[in-house]
Amino acid sequence: IVGRDQDIQSDPNTIEARLLAEDTLIDPNTIAARLFAEDDLDASPAADLGGAPARSAPRLFGAGLSEVERGVRQIKSVLNKLTRARFDTLYASLLALCIEAQDSHREQIVEAVAAEVFAKATGQHMLVDLYADLCARLQADLETLRGCGVHFKRTVVSHCQEAFTHYLTPPPCNAELDAEAQFEELMKYKTSMLGNVLLVGHLLQRNLLNSRLVFHCTGQLLETSSPETLETLCVFLATIGRTFDKPDWAGHQKLEAVFAQLGDIRRDTAVLPRIRFLIQDLLDSRAAG
Repeated sequence: IVGRDQDIQSDPNTIEARLLAEDTLIDPNTIAARLFAEDDLDASPAADLGGAPARSAPRLFGAGLSEVERGVRQIKSVLNKLTRARFDTLYASLLALCIEAQDSHREQIVEAVAAEVFAKATGQHMLVDLYADLCARLQADLETLRGCGVHFKRTVVSHCQEAFTHYLTPPPCNAELDAEAQFEELMKYKTSMLGNVLLVGHLLQRNLLNSRLVFHCTGQLLETSSPETLETLCVFLATIGRTFDKPDWAGHQKLEAVFAQLGDIRRDTAVLPRIRFLIQDLLDSRAAG
């Protein structure tokens, strides 16, 4: 044993020697040392005598918030984690928030879910179909809660309608911003505008919206005929095409007229080349089936 101790002392790099050294010296920067120091500070006589202010108890997460405010936080937390792989689990959590809410607050919680789903869907184009599925399931499952399903659907549609009307006109250019900042503002506008019609298109595919809305959207976009609305129209038609661009659909003849108008616009040399190429790509894709 003595020999073993001598080996440790003679070679300071052995594991045992390092452990012995660590046991005899507490690094004041370690987490444990800081915790000990804090405990000693709290237990110091000065704190008891009033020489130093006592620390207040830590605030609990969500303390002081109303049920609706806590619900909104939970809704955002669930939607921030939403993926295809975790859809069922997180959907169950979202539905539970609506079902378990107090009767007096349930309508506000449902409105908050609709608003947050709309915001997420219009900003995350790659997941818009997932959010449309979420809308379809929520609308069906909430029907058992005294018309909450109808209220949810009405709220989503209201957000879509307001956004569609708002984005028909591009925001004014802020001369105080430099060119890069102006470009960023334009990209935000286009992202929101395209995200809105993508969501509308996917809701139409799931029969959550009346199919007559197809021609309300196409008519407004063609009437404005700005580069932004024409690009939006191409995205909208590409989204709904597989569902509605069929000879047996009642509105197919009117849809043919929309595509004919796009063909005329494509041949108009006054239209930006980029937009004409987008229209050509849409028409070629349609012809290819």
